[in-house]
This record gives sequence, C-alpha cells and structure tokens, in this order.
Amino acid sequence: MIKRVLELAVIGAGLFVFGVLALSNISFAQQPETPLDLTDYRATMIRLLGDVVDSRRFAGGTPVIEAVGASDDPLYIAPLIDLTYFARTGEAAGALFNALSALSGQDFDRDWTEYQNWAASNDITLPPGYDEFKGLVFTTFVDPEFARFFNPGVQETARVNLLEAVWGGVIVDGIPSLVNARQITPEEATAEGERLEQFCRGADCSYPANDEFVFGVSIDGDSRAYPLRLLNWHEMFNDVIGSAPLYDAPDGEVVCNFRAPTEFSAVARQGSEWVQVFGQSAGCPASGWFEAPETLVWAASWDDVQAELPDLADDPAEALAGQDGVRGQVDGTPVMLAYCTLCGSGVLYDATVENLVVDGEDLGTQVLEFGSTGMLMRSNKLMYDRTTDTVWNALTGVPAFGPLAETDITLERLPVVVTDWASWQEEHPDTSVLSLTTGFRRDYTNGGAYSDYFNDADFLMFPVWQQDTTEQENKEVVFALLINDTPKAYPLETIVPETVVNDTLAGEDIVIVARATPERDFFEPGGAAVRAYERGDFEFSAGETEREVVDQNGDVWSVTEAALVGPDGQMLERLPGHLAFWFGWFGFYPETLVYEPTI
Repeated sequence: MIKRVLELAVIGAGLFVFGVLALSNISFAQQPETPLDLTDYRATMIRLLGDVVDSRRFAGGTPVIEAVGASDDPLYIAPLIDLTYFARTGEAAGALFNALSALSGQDFDRDWTEYQNWAASNDITLPPGYDEFKGLVFTTFVDPEFARFFNPGVQETARVNLLEAVWGGVIVDGIPSLVNARQITPEEATAEGERLEQFCRGADCSYPANDEFVFGVSIDGDSRAYPLRLLNWHEMFNDVIGSAPLYDAPDGEVVCNFRAPTEFSAVARQGSEWVQVFGQSAGCPASGWFEAPETLVWAASWDDVQAELPDLADDPAEALAGQDGVRGQVDGTPVMLAYCTLCGSGVLYDATVENLVVDGEDLGTQVLEFGSTGMLMRSNKLMYDRTTDTVWNALTGVPAFGPLAETDITLERLPVVVTDWASWQEEHPDTSVLSLTTGFRRDYTNGGAYSDYFNDADFLMFPVWQQDTTEQENKEVVFALLINDTPKAYPLETIVPETVVNDTLAGEDIVIVARATPERDFFEPGGAAVRAYERGDFEFSAGETEREVVDQNGDVWSVTEAALVGPDGQMLERLPGHLAFWFGWFGFYPETLVYEPTI
C-alpha cells in the first residue's frame, strides 16, 4: 500500500507541474531550435528535461533522449536515471530506458530501482553541471525549494555521489520537524489521550499506552519521553534539554524542575541571589523563585537584568507585572533527534557547532536547527540545517553536500534509548512527555504510521545498493555503536537473552545492558531497551533487578541514564548508541563488526 501511495505521489507531482506549465503557456518545445551539442552537458541535460515535459503535451517524439542514447557517453547515465524516476510510463519512459540500456550496457527492462542501484554501486561519474540539473528536475516535478540544495559547484565539494540523493515522495519540510514542542506531565498526557478520542486505538485511549515505545532522553537530570507514534510522523525533533529547580520562596522548598527552553518572565529579585519568575513548565506552578540567576539565559547580561528588576529586599511590595517582566530561559543542551523511520534509527545529536565558518565568515558557536529535505540516500533520511542549507546524513551526522561539506564537522552523538512508556515512567517519575497537540494535523493513533512498512520484513521502499543478508535480515533490529571510528552492530536477538554483554570495541572495554520490551500486536523499530557504558576493569553480570548489575567482586552497581554508579560512588559513563534496522546501519558502515553470541 505504501508503495502505491508513493507511486501516486510521484504521478501527482508530475501532473501538477505539467498543469502549471500548461496554464502558464510555457513549453520547452516552444523555445527556438538550436543544434544539439552533446559536449555541452548543461544545455543538453536541460533539453533532456524538455523532452520529458513536452512528450506529455505534444506529439513529435523524444529526439534529444534518442540522440543521447546513441552518444555512447556514460556521463549521461545519471541524468537519465533521474528523469526515469519521474517518467516511468508514456513515450518518454520508453526512450529513457532504451537510452539507459544503451549507455550502461545493462538490461533491467523498466526497473528504475535496478538502474539506480547499479549506478550507485559503481559510483558512476557525473557530468559537469549535474548539481544544477538535479535541482531543476526536483524543482520542475516537485518543489522549487529543492533548488537551494543544488547550487552551482555543490557536486565538486560533495562527500557523496549526488546521484544517490533521491526524492522521498514529499516536498521540502513536507515531513515537519518538531521545534521545542510542548512537553507535559504524565497526568496531563493521560487527560489528553482521553480528550482526543480520534487518536484512540480501538477502545484504548491511553496516552502514552503502557507498552508504547518512546525515545527516552535524560540530560543533567531532565528526563523526557518522545513517543514513536508522534515521531513516526515528524522524524525529527529540535529541543533544548535541561532544567533548574524552582523554589516556592527564597531559601524555601523545591516545588519542581523548570524545563528549558520554556520562557519565563522575571518580575523581581531578592538581592543578586534570587529572582522571582512567572512561567508555564510541565509540572510547575505558575510562579516561583530561581537561585543563582546569573546561570540562567538572558537576552542581556545579568548585571543589566538586575538593574531592571526591583529588589524585594528593599521593598517587598514592589514587583513588575508578570507580562512586563524580563524574559529569560533555563540553560540546557540543544539537541536534535534524527529519526529515519525507513531505516529504523533514531540518533540523538548535540546541535551545537563551535567555530562555524561559512563562505569565509566566522559565525562562532551556532546552535543548528534541522529540517527534512524530502530526499533520501540508501533509504536513509537526508536532513538539512536551516543556518546554511547544508544537507546532512541523518545516520552518520556528517554533511553530505552543501556549504559545510568541505569542513570536518561531525555532529556529536548523545545517548538515547527506545523503551516502553511504563518502564520509562517507573524509572523516571518526574519525566515529561511530548504533547499530542503538536500544532500539526496527523493521525497520532498508536501504530498509525508506517504500519505496512514496519510489519513487512522484506519491503524496502527505496533503493539500497549496499546490502548484506548473509547473516542478518534487512530489518533485523541491531544496537549500533561507533567508538573511535569503529562500528559494531549488536543484534537484539543475541544480546537480549544475554542481558549483560561485556565486550571490547576499538580498544575500549564496554558493557551493554539490554532488556526486552513488551511484545505488541504491531511492530515499530524497537524490541529492547539497550544502554552501553564504559566498563573499566570490571566484568559485569545481571543484578536482581533490571536497574542493577553486579561486578566480579559481588558489588552492586546502579544502571542510570548518565552512568553505571558503584557502591562507592564510582561512575562509568554511558556511551551513545542507538537502534537501527540492519540494512540501514550496513548501508553506511559496511565494515561494521557484528557481535557473536557467547551463550
């Protein structure tokens, strides 16, 4: 069903563009005829596109496509493959596939995927001006916004073969990323689920459901849950994670942890040590007090803010009106989760880039916000940052092409876990959870998105030329680690029975703690809550509870989100890792090691 939807999307996009051309009375065929110079790649590629467009509206054949097919010039293979994506039926399709067969020496009939995989596996050479041509193709058939990713010169600095960037069936940001989306308490979430009956799964209106999968993130004590039922529709969140204790009065009791990046309004202070604020953060009252206000985030310096705020130590009755206060935020860590639904991987990144230089301009430290390009590479999401329009690989955190492709920037990975809601809430009773009211209209029913794709083990929606199913099936879920540039995959079916895995990777002693999540009547990328930690000189085994491990001396260690914590307070830090479908991981790390069972 999903495949059919994609086919209809492709056809619909093409018909829309042709309709616009017709209404505008614009035609490639109406342009003055000039002799065809096959050595002028840019001009010829544009005329190839013209043949495809005009063949839908006028009789007269496809002379440019036929001439290219007879040219014996392999540089035209990539442009032909791009055009066949959008013209798989009709007069142009036959000419395109005939030309492809002639230039490539391959006979894949009219199977675009086979041609794409063959060309990608051979890393075929691209013609000059291919970047502009590709942008023009996507602009013509899909969305003018694609042009900004394919500026002249992009292919010279690209880290990937631009042929592999294929349209994913949506416009730019057609799968909208979440930006600082509202977090609520578990109690508020339960009420939302009961109120928003359109998202009930049968008679089950619980939100989140106890066995529901969530991305669990905890940074500096701030724990948050991002249910997959929402992220399946958005595939990405940009957020700031961190909190500060809110007091009921100076030197009083802590009433909650006020979360970033929610804005508050500061209305008064007590000396320079305390500031009174109004604001709405999950689980917090409408007002309270922060200690050490100099550690908060202000638009100006704390000294300047301090000068604006009345000191209640001088006049207890004097305070600004809440709406007239000084705006501020709690400090936190800017993060971005890149969730490639098709390859089953949700990777959490630190979104801060230091010493960012673009076109010779030093931008200093920047927090990047990411969106969806609408393109894929080997069925893996290609995202972009909204500061530079660089296209990034979601699985590797590396620029693929665009302004930052020449840099050595790699986004820093952070720990994240896919677990069931009941376990996450039990382990983190102060957690918040993503609200169903995201501002977008989607079917947030539990299991409502990608059901056909997730539950068909043999179905890959887009070309993936780099596969290996000799030992693992394509959609087998693995826990993926990358340490000192050495990748390793730990199949869940292997590590879950072992529970605790002691291993050494790239010279680093590590331990992995895995716990199966509840089975459900539908599948999403998950199956176990898996966390990896440094191991030091210890050998660990399972403890009496899922939140404990025992070392070789019999000492019990606590399993936390930040570290393994020993009885004497010793800490072994957590390592960033994530789940992925095997094909998604292997597609970019073919040299990966694979963990072998020990029991």
